Amino acid sequence: MCLLENVRKTIDNHKLLTKGDKVLVSVSGGPDSLALLHILHRLQQDYDLSLYVFHLDHMFRGEESKADAEYVKLFAERLEIPVNIREYDVPTYIKENNLSKQAAAREIRYQLCVELANDIGADKIALGQHADDQAETVMINFLRGAGLEGLSGINPIRDDRFIRPLLEVWRKDIDNYCEEYNLQPRLDSSNFKPVYLRNKIRLELLPYLEDEFNEGIKENLNRMAEIIRVENDFLESYVVKEYKQILANESQNKLSLYLESLKDLDLAIQRRVLRKAISSFCGTKKDYYFHHIQQIEELINVGKTGSIIQLPQGLRVKRGYEKLIFFWQETQPKTKSISQIYSIPGKYQIEDLGIEVILKVIIAGPNWRQVIREEDKLYINKDRIGNRIKIRNRKDGDRFRPLGMQGSKKIKDFMIDEKIPVELRDRMPIFTTLDDEIFAIDDLRVDNRFRITDKTKEILTVQVNRI
Repeated sequence: MCLLENVRKTIDNHKLLTKGDKVLVSVSGGPDSLALLHILHRLQQDYDLSLYVFHLDHMFRGEESKADAEYVKLFAERLEIPVNIREYDVPTYIKENNLSKQAAAREIRYQLCVELANDIGADKIALGQHADDQAETVMINFLRGAGLEGLSGINPIRDDRFIRPLLEVWRKDIDNYCEEYNLQPRLDSSNFKPVYLRNKIRLELLPYLEDEFNEGIKENLNRMAEIIRVENDFLESYVVKEYKQILANESQNKLSLYLESLKDLDLAIQRRVLRKAISSFCGTKKDYYFHHIQQIEELINVGKTGSIIQLPQGLRVKRGYEKLIFFWQETQPKTKSISQIYSIPGKYQIEDLGIEVILKVIIAGPNWRQVIREEDKLYINKDRIGNRIKIRNRKDGDRFRPLGMQGSKKIKDFMIDEKIPVELRDRMPIFTTLDDEIFAIDDLRVDNRFRITDKTKEILTVQVNRI
């Protein structure tokens, strides 16, 4: 089967293109991307494609880089395909961001390519990776100790946008295609130096394995990647369902998972759920590795309630009473200390505590027990309070006498017993008299000394709403 038909087969099998797609082709000028552009041009009518070309001059090789850009421009114009040439000072970017040459080039190329694709409304972005790249990638990930996702290598399609039509054809076939059609690709001499890990694998390790162990090693690596990719996709679809069940809540500043449900999962699924939580909350899994997942596992299994672990990029994970909480360090400011006097009755918003407080007065009367039935309110003997109260947050050493209990108790111990998360304790209102006698904690408990009796004349109702 000729190269063109192999590529067509890959496109159809993996549903890389839909008729009428607008496709931005990333072209460096090398054999892979030139062959890709030439093949897509030949298939243009079959798939009713609108083609565009993107080329980035990384400014690594001076005049040679400029010559690459000019060659891509002329090649695209010869095929009557619109072309966009960008320049970016990647060497300076490397110094400013402490990145490797390859990582920096890839990051900038991706960023500018996506920007252009969005500007022109491209449906797909076509990249030139081939089967040899797949074998090299799988070997790199194997040497790094990757899991199934890494060993599945490069996907033919990612995020329903990035496509790799050459992924199932070999470099030698691409070189032959370029020669057959006289494409005269540009060659980057740095690709032939065993300096970077990928180059060493391509130029030294894989040839050694072919000569000494298995001449079909690259085919085997590609086949293994395909097997693992299919099985990994199945596992991921299962994990998505489990994740939705275990996700308690998610916002820009916090994500939490139900702890007991998480602990019940098989370890393999639990790890994937944790990685998905990180990916969902952080927007990326970059910088988070297996040993970080192990840290979270330890927090889940043997960590104490309230324990927090620190992960890269300011991510924190906390073991709550019932939830595992992911949050950003900078989103946990210390609650401002407040102490304000309020008149009864009244409706007040206390923004520093994130609450609204509604204070009302009702006459007790002989049937007062029939009045105090609403569960979202506290009922207090107003006769002992007067017409003004103080609302503050907790202080060290605070004690009160919880209704229904003998003796006094530290508010700290009460909150622990009530399983109030540490980060919320300073935001819970403490209701006191003007003499600072505590008569209620948030909407949780009344002090026994301020309970309603048959002698009570007026009842203060307290309702606390979160805003």
